[in-house]
Amino acid sequence: MTLGVLAGMVRVDRSARGPVLIQQGEWVDVPAPAAGRVMSVDVGLTASVKAGQVVARLETASGAAEVVAPLKAIVGRVEVTKGAQVEAGQPVVSLLNKDVLPSLSVLLPEEYRQELAPGMPLEFQLPDMPYPLEAVIEQVEGPEESLQFAKAQRRAGAYPEGAVLVRAHVPARNYERDGKSRVYQDGEWGRVQVKLGTQRLLVAWFPGLRDALP
Repeated sequence: MTLGVLAGMVRVDRSARGPVLIQQGEWVDVPAPAAGRVMSVDVGLTASVKAGQVVARLETASGAAEVVAPLKAIVGRVEVTKGAQVEAGQPVVSLLNKDVLPSLSVLLPEEYRQELAPGMPLEFQLPDMPYPLEAVIEQVEGPEESLQFAKAQRRAGAYPEGAVLVRAHVPARNYERDGKSRVYQDGEWGRVQVKLGTQRLLVAWFPGLRDALP
Protein backbone atom coordinates (compact mmCIF):
# COMPACT_ATOMS: atom_id res chain seq x y z
CA MET A 1 0.00 0.00 0.00
CA THR A 2 1.48 3.35 -1.02
CA LEU A 3 1.74 6.32 1.30
CA GLY A 4 -0.74 8.27 -0.86
CA VAL A 5 -3.38 5.53 -0.68
CA LEU A 6 -2.89 5.20 3.07
CA ALA A 7 -3.20 8.97 3.54
CA GLY A 8 -6.44 8.87 1.58
CA MET A 9 -7.89 6.20 3.86
CA VAL A 10 -6.73 7.22 7.32
CA ARG A 11 -8.84 9.83 9.13
CA VAL A 12 -7.53 12.27 11.73
CA ASP A 13 -9.17 14.75 14.08
CA ARG A 14 -9.95 18.15 12.61
CA SER A 15 -10.21 21.24 14.80
CA ALA A 16 -10.20 25.03 14.80
CA ARG A 17 -7.67 26.76 17.04
CA GLY A 18 -7.21 30.35 18.11
CA PRO A 19 -6.59 32.80 20.96
CA VAL A 20 -9.12 33.46 23.72
CA LEU A 21 -9.51 36.55 25.90
CA ILE A 22 -10.79 36.23 29.48
CA GLN A 23 -12.91 39.15 30.70
CA GLN A 24 -14.39 39.59 34.14
CA GLY A 25 -18.05 40.46 33.79
CA GLU A 26 -19.94 41.39 30.66
CA TRP A 27 -20.23 44.70 28.82
CA VAL A 28 -23.69 46.00 27.95
CA ASP A 29 -24.15 49.11 25.79
CA VAL A 30 -27.09 51.36 26.69
CA PRO A 31 -28.26 52.99 23.43
CA ALA A 32 -30.13 56.21 22.73
CA PRO A 33 -33.82 55.38 22.08
CA ALA A 34 -34.00 58.08 19.38
CA ALA A 35 -31.88 60.70 17.66
CA GLY A 36 -31.50 63.94 19.58
CA ARG A 37 -29.33 66.14 21.78
CA VAL A 38 -27.96 65.09 25.16
CA MET A 39 -29.48 67.34 27.82
CA SER A 40 -27.76 65.68 30.78
CA VAL A 41 -25.62 62.72 31.74
CA ASP A 42 -26.84 61.56 35.13
CA VAL A 43 -24.15 59.02 36.04
CA GLY A 44 -20.37 58.97 36.21
CA LEU A 45 -17.65 56.38 35.79
CA THR A 46 -17.71 53.50 38.31
CA ALA A 47 -21.18 54.52 39.53
CA SER A 48 -23.50 51.66 40.50
CA VAL A 49 -26.86 51.75 38.74
CA LYS A 50 -30.09 49.81 39.19
CA ALA A 51 -32.33 48.38 36.49
CA GLY A 52 -34.57 51.17 35.22
CA GLN A 53 -32.37 53.98 36.54
CA VAL A 54 -32.05 57.04 34.29
CA VAL A 55 -28.48 57.41 33.04
CA ALA A 56 -29.04 60.31 30.61
CA ARG A 57 -31.76 62.58 29.24
CA LEU A 58 -32.28 63.59 25.61
CA GLU A 59 -34.24 66.18 23.67
CA THR A 60 -35.62 64.50 20.56
CA ALA A 61 -37.91 65.53 17.71
CA SER A 62 -40.85 64.08 19.63
CA GLY A 63 -39.90 65.58 22.99
CA ALA A 64 -37.88 64.65 26.05
CA ALA A 65 -36.60 61.08 26.32
CA GLU A 66 -34.84 59.15 29.04
CA VAL A 67 -32.03 56.64 28.62
CA VAL A 68 -32.39 53.95 31.28
CA ALA A 69 -30.14 51.15 32.50
CA PRO A 70 -31.49 47.71 31.53
CA LEU A 71 -29.91 45.96 34.52
CA LYS A 72 -28.02 46.39 37.76
CA ALA A 73 -24.38 47.06 36.91
CA ILE A 74 -21.43 49.44 37.12
CA VAL A 75 -20.84 52.30 34.69
CA GLY A 76 -17.67 51.35 32.85
CA ARG A 77 -17.69 53.95 30.07
CA VAL A 78 -19.55 57.21 29.41
CA GLU A 79 -19.72 57.58 25.63
CA VAL A 80 -21.31 61.06 25.31
CA THR A 81 -21.21 64.52 26.87
CA LYS A 82 -23.88 67.11 27.56
CA GLY A 83 -24.87 68.94 24.37
CA ALA A 84 -23.71 66.19 22.01
CA GLN A 85 -25.89 65.01 19.14
CA VAL A 86 -26.64 61.29 19.11
CA GLU A 87 -28.29 58.93 16.66
CA ALA A 88 -30.87 56.30 17.52
CA GLY A 89 -29.07 53.20 18.76
CA GLN A 90 -25.81 55.02 19.50
CA PRO A 91 -24.29 53.91 22.85
CA VAL A 92 -24.70 56.52 25.57
CA VAL A 93 -23.02 54.61 28.38
CA SER A 94 -21.54 51.12 28.67
CA LEU A 95 -22.26 49.07 31.77
CA LEU A 96 -20.17 46.29 33.28
CA ASN A 97 -22.23 43.45 34.72
CA LYS A 98 -20.06 41.62 37.24
CA ASP A 99 -22.76 39.20 38.34
CA VAL A 100 -22.08 36.83 35.43
CA LEU A 101 -19.29 34.30 35.05
CA PRO A 102 -16.08 35.50 33.35
CA SER A 103 -16.54 35.53 29.59
CA LEU A 104 -14.50 33.92 26.82
CA SER A 105 -14.00 35.80 23.54
CA VAL A 106 -12.43 33.50 20.95
CA LEU A 107 -10.97 34.46 17.56
CA LEU A 108 -10.91 31.76 14.89
CA PRO A 109 -10.21 31.89 11.13
CA GLU A 110 -13.21 32.86 8.99
CA GLU A 111 -12.98 29.58 7.05
CA TYR A 112 -14.58 27.76 10.00
CA ARG A 113 -17.65 30.02 10.31
CA GLN A 114 -20.13 27.63 8.68
CA GLU A 115 -19.03 24.80 10.99
CA LEU A 116 -19.44 26.71 14.26
CA ALA A 117 -22.73 26.97 16.13
CA PRO A 118 -24.09 27.65 19.64
CA GLY A 119 -24.11 24.52 21.77
CA MET A 120 -20.82 23.14 20.45
CA PRO A 121 -18.16 22.37 23.08
CA LEU A 122 -14.77 24.04 23.11
CA GLU A 123 -11.63 23.52 25.16
CA PHE A 124 -9.68 26.47 26.56
CA GLN A 125 -6.41 26.65 28.42
CA LEU A 126 -4.54 29.53 30.06
CA PRO A 127 -0.74 29.60 30.45
CA ASP A 128 -0.86 28.49 34.11
CA MET A 129 -3.55 25.82 33.68
CA PRO A 130 -2.30 22.23 34.04
CA TYR A 131 -4.95 20.97 31.59
CA PRO A 132 -7.69 22.47 29.38
CA LEU A 133 -11.24 23.06 30.60
CA GLU A 134 -14.43 22.73 28.59
CA ALA A 135 -17.03 25.41 27.87
CA VAL A 136 -19.97 25.68 25.47
CA ILE A 137 -20.25 28.10 22.54
CA GLU A 138 -23.08 30.55 23.25
CA GLN A 139 -22.83 32.92 20.30
CA VAL A 140 -21.10 33.17 16.92
CA GLU A 141 -20.77 36.82 15.91
CA GLY A 142 -21.12 38.14 12.36
CA PRO A 143 -18.20 39.19 10.14
CA GLU A 144 -18.39 42.91 10.99
CA GLU A 145 -18.43 42.53 14.77
CA SER A 146 -15.76 39.84 14.55
CA LEU A 147 -13.48 42.17 12.58
CA GLN A 148 -14.11 45.06 14.99
CA PHE A 149 -13.11 42.88 17.93
CA ALA A 150 -9.98 41.65 16.13
CA LYS A 151 -8.98 45.24 15.36
CA ALA A 152 -9.68 46.41 18.92
CA GLN A 153 -7.40 43.66 20.22
CA ARG A 154 -4.78 44.42 17.53
CA ARG A 155 -5.02 40.94 16.08
CA ALA A 156 -6.68 41.66 12.73
CA GLY A 157 -3.36 41.19 10.92
CA ALA A 158 -3.36 37.52 11.90
CA TYR A 159 -6.60 36.99 9.95
CA PRO A 160 -6.08 38.28 6.39
CA GLU A 161 -9.06 36.20 5.19
CA GLY A 162 -11.30 37.38 8.03
CA ALA A 163 -12.05 36.21 11.55
CA VAL A 164 -15.00 34.74 13.39
CA LEU A 165 -15.64 35.79 16.99
CA VAL A 166 -17.08 33.11 19.26
CA ARG A 167 -18.42 33.89 22.74
CA ALA A 168 -18.80 31.65 25.77
CA HIS A 169 -18.45 31.70 29.56
CA VAL A 170 -16.16 29.74 31.85
CA PRO A 171 -17.86 26.86 33.71
CA ALA A 172 -17.06 28.25 37.18
CA ARG A 173 -15.58 31.38 38.75
CA ASN A 174 -12.43 29.56 39.83
CA TYR A 175 -10.19 26.77 38.56
CA GLU A 176 -7.72 24.52 40.35
CA ARG A 177 -3.94 24.52 40.04
CA ASP A 178 -1.46 22.79 42.34
CA GLY A 179 -4.32 21.79 44.61
CA LYS A 180 -5.39 25.41 45.15
CA SER A 181 -8.32 27.42 43.82
CA ARG A 182 -7.29 30.12 41.33
CA VAL A 183 -9.19 33.17 40.11
CA TYR A 184 -9.39 34.15 36.44
CA GLN A 185 -7.45 37.32 35.65
CA ASP A 186 -9.24 39.97 33.60
CA GLY A 187 -7.54 40.55 30.26
CA GLU A 188 -5.57 37.30 30.28
CA TRP A 189 -5.08 35.46 26.98
CA GLY A 190 -5.08 31.73 26.40
CA ARG A 191 -5.71 29.19 23.64
CA VAL A 192 -8.87 27.46 22.43
CA GLN A 193 -9.57 24.36 20.41
CA VAL A 194 -12.95 23.49 18.85
CA LYS A 195 -13.19 19.94 17.54
CA LEU A 196 -14.92 19.76 14.15
CA GLY A 197 -14.92 16.01 13.54
CA THR A 198 -12.48 14.08 11.39
CA GLN A 199 -10.90 14.41 7.96
CA ARG A 200 -8.72 12.32 5.69
CA LEU A 201 -5.00 12.58 6.45
CA LEU A 202 -4.47 13.54 2.80
CA VAL A 203 -6.74 16.58 3.27
CA ALA A 204 -4.82 17.57 6.39
CA TRP A 205 -1.70 17.67 4.21
CA PHE A 206 -3.44 19.35 1.25
CA PRO A 207 -6.49 21.38 2.44
CA GLY A 208 -7.43 22.25 -1.15
CA LEU A 209 -8.58 18.66 -1.66
CA ARG A 210 -11.36 18.93 0.95
CA ASP A 211 -14.12 19.64 -1.58
CA ALA A 212 -12.79 17.17 -4.14
CA LEU A 213 -12.89 14.06 -1.95
CA PRO A 214 -16.06 12.30 -0.72
